[in-house]
Amino acid sequence: MPTLITTPAAADANSYASLAEANAYASGHFYASGWFTAVEAKQEAALIMTCRILDAMPRAWTGAASTAEQALGFPRIGMLNKNGFALASGEIPVALKNAHSEFARQVVENAVDPTETSDIVAQGITSVKVGPVAVTFKEGTEEFAALARRWALEMQIPDAVIALLVPSWLIDPRVEDAEFNGFLVENL
Repeated sequence: MPTLITTPAAADANSYASLAEANAYASGHFYASGWFTAVEAKQEAALIMTCRILDAMPRAWTGAASTAEQALGFPRIGMLNKNGFALASGEIPVALKNAHSEFARQVVENAVDPTETSDIVAQGITSVKVGPVAVTFKEGTEEFAALARRWALEMQIPDAVIALLVPSWLIDPRVEDAEFNGFLVENL
């Protein structure tokens, strides 16, 4: 089991939140009993795994990395906190540590694998109607298939985690993505 390394800008960092910080976050959460009954190795594995997923989000991150050598997306320069003030270039913001801790807590509590691809996204389902049953699929374009693979993992990140992040830290998915030759992200 790898050791948690939370040193900002370290070349071998693998977690934004330390176990102590994740425990402190969970202590203020009404539904955290499963987090506290889990063994430390499982908690640490969840922190490492969810950190990888957060950094792999297609919308992560605005600004620029503080150093060329850092393993993780944060610390960053050119970003603002929720009150509009510049983030310190060498620090991991508390809001990110809280979002990361929430994600790890949910993985431990719910015993789900967030890296499992969503069948709905992978198949291109755009709408479902209950009566009289109807399912609509996105047209089978190469652009959509590439986009679905790219966004499937992010769609597994719980809304509560995204809500804890400062909106200006995330790249706006409605902006044209040059990688997909003008394909505009609308509704997945």
